[in-house]
Amino acid sequence: MELDKVQREADETLEGIQRIIGFGPDGWVPTEHYEEAAAHSKQLKESTLAAAESDKVRAEIAAHWPWDDMDKKDYM
Repeated sequence: MELDKVQREADETLEGIQRIIGFGPDGWVPTEHYEEAAAHSKQLKESTLAAAESDKVRAEIAAHWPWDDMDKKDYM
């Protein structure tokens, strides 16, 4: 099934990103690894933005990057 293949590829991509940045399934990074994880996330974001197909896509990625450091109160 095509949907199964797409889901499997998305899962593999997420697992790769988890390994690169160093966060667990809950999205948290141990305090002692925060600076390194933030640097990996920044590098991954920059690479992703550089590979974006258009300015519109680039703006969407920048606005919704899921691994930016966020303040909970802004989202509650």
